[in-house]
Amino acid sequence: MTDARQTARSAGESYYRQLCEHLGVAVVATDVDLVIRTWNSAAARIFGAAADRMVGTSILSVIAQERRRDAERMFRRAIATGETFQFEFEHRDERGNPRDLIGTIAPVVSETGKRIGASGAFRDISRRIMLQNELIESRKMVSLGELAGAVAHHFNNILGGIVTSVDYARVIDDPAVLRRVMERIGTSLQRASNLIDGLLAFAEGDRRAEDLSDFSEIVLNLADELERSLEESDIKFTLHMPQLPVISVPRAQVRTVLQNILQNAVEAMPDGGDLRLDVTLEDGAVATRISDTGCGLDERARSRIFEPFWSTKGQLSSETGAGTGLGLAIAHGLAQMIGASISVTSQLNKGSCFTVSIPFAAR
Repeated sequence: MTDARQTARSAGESYYRQLCEHLGVAVVATDVDLVIRTWNSAAARIFGAAADRMVGTSILSVIAQERRRDAERMFRRAIATGETFQFEFEHRDERGNPRDLIGTIAPVVSETGKRIGASGAFRDISRRIMLQNELIESRKMVSLGELAGAVAHHFNNILGGIVTSVDYARVIDDPAVLRRVMERIGTSLQRASNLIDGLLAFAEGDRRAEDLSDFSEIVLNLADELERSLEESDIKFTLHMPQLPVISVPRAQVRTVLQNILQNAVEAMPDGGDLRLDVTLEDGAVATRISDTGCGLDERARSRIFEPFWSTKGQLSSETGAGTGLGLAIAHGLAQMIGASISVTSQLNKGSCFTVSIPFAAR
C-alpha cells in the first residue's frame, strides 16, 4: 500500500509540475527570501529569460525599478499574513518594447500549513490596455462631436434671433420699436456671453480670487434661499447638518457646485417629492449628500451626467444653467478645481443622490 501511495503521489506531483510548466500564464515561485525557485516556460517567454538563468535570483530583478518597493511589500505581506494581491506594472521585453503585465501574488503554503514562500502568476494585458485606450479615445471623439454640435445649435439660435432683429430694425423708423429691438439684441448677446462663461467654468474652473467663507454659513444661506423658492411647490426640503468646526472653503466655487446640484434635484421632481441635504465629516473631508425622489437615472445617463450640453430633459435650451446640460458640468469642473469630488448613485424612477466631498485638512 505504501508503494502504491508513493507511486500515486509521484504521479500527482509530475502531473502538477507539467501543468504548471505549460500553463499560458507565467508562474513564478520564491522562497521566504524572495529568491526564485520555480520559473515556467510562460515566464521565460514573457520576461525573455530562461529558467536556468532566473532560478536562484531575486524575483524583484524582473520588476521595473520604480515599482520594486511596491512589489517587495506585496510579496513579503503575502508570506507574512497569507494575503493575496493584484499587481500591475510595465515590463520591457528583450526588444525594449513596453508590455503591460498584471500579476496575482499569493503565499506558498506547505502541507503543514506553514508559509514557505510566495508565488506570482503573471499575464500580458497589453492588448487589453490598448483596446481600452482606443475605446476611450473613440468616446472622446464622439463627445467632442456632440459638444461641437450643441455649441453650434445654441449659437445658431442666438445669432439667428439677432439677425432677424437687425433685419426688422432696418425697415422700421419708430424709435420706440428700435429701442425694443436693441434691448432684444442686448439680451441675446448676454445669453451668448453667459454661455461662454459657463463653458469656460467647465473647462478651466472659476478663476476668481478665492473669497474664503465658512462652509456651514454657505450651506445655511443656500438652504434659506431654497426653502423660499420652494414655498409654492410640492417639494419638501430637509437639512441635516451637525455642529461643524469652522471650515474655510472657496465661497463662490462651493456655492455654485452645491447650488447647481440642488437645482438639478428640484428639476428632477416636477410633480413634487422629498429633497434632503445631509452634511457629515468623513476622513478629513466634509461630505454633502444631496438626495431627491425624482425621476432618477439609468446606467447610460449616469455615465454622461457631467458632460456639457447633455441633458436628461431631451432637448436643448437657449438658456445657460438649467436645461442646457451645463449645470452639472460646471459643478464637476469647479469641484475638480478646488480638489473636491462628486459621485452619484441613482435608480431609475426612484431618485438620485449626489455626494460632494471637499477636503479641508489642507486648507
